[in-house]
Amino acid sequence: MVKVYIKAEDNVRINHAAIRLEDVLSLYCSDYEIGEKIKKIMLFRFPSKEKQRKIFSILKVVERIQTVSKDIDVVNMGPEDFVVSYEERNSGKSWKTIGKIAFVCLVSFFGASFSIMTYNTDVGIGDLFTNVYQLIMGREAAGPNLLHISYTIGLAIGIIVFFNHAGKFKISDDPTPFEVQMRLYEKDVNDALVMDADREKVEEDVDT
Repeated sequence: MVKVYIKAEDNVRINHAAIRLEDVLSLYCSDYEIGEKIKKIMLFRFPSKEKQRKIFSILKVVERIQTVSKDIDVVNMGPEDFVVSYEERNSGKSWKTIGKIAFVCLVSFFGASFSIMTYNTDVGIGDLFTNVYQLIMGREAAGPNLLHISYTIGLAIGIIVFFNHAGKFKISDDPTPFEVQMRLYEKDVNDALVMDADREKVEEDVDT
């Protein structure tokens, strides 16, 4: 009995219509020749060039692997279901992609700025600084002072420390809060896709 260990990712992105097992999972087999044969097994072919997804059960993979030999014992080390997303590779950065990036950057910048300003207005940070300055200096401030400058610098440093990210610079190797939330979002999306495919009976399984 030959043991074959397989591990698929929750979501795999490919840019070619024909899917072989080596495209969607990691595989280890003590018999090199059998391992190479298994890697080249065709799992699925997308019927069109449109952007699309397909949900696969790991049992479908096991079924395909055992077409090589019935003496293969498959051990799954990954998820029981996984998603394959297909989209043709773009030859270069299109204006559409650049426009999306610019739009997201502008929305993030102005949205964050608006949130900070409304927060400062709600808590009356300007009046607070005026009162503190007058209490310490004994006179009213003629304009922006050290308190405003310190607050502005501290706010920027606080944002960088909290998000652990400033351009290409990272304070530590820990994932940023954005990265953590994106991974959680991706996991939730994958779970929802798998559940929907199971309910609609469109998952690629042994009985399909």
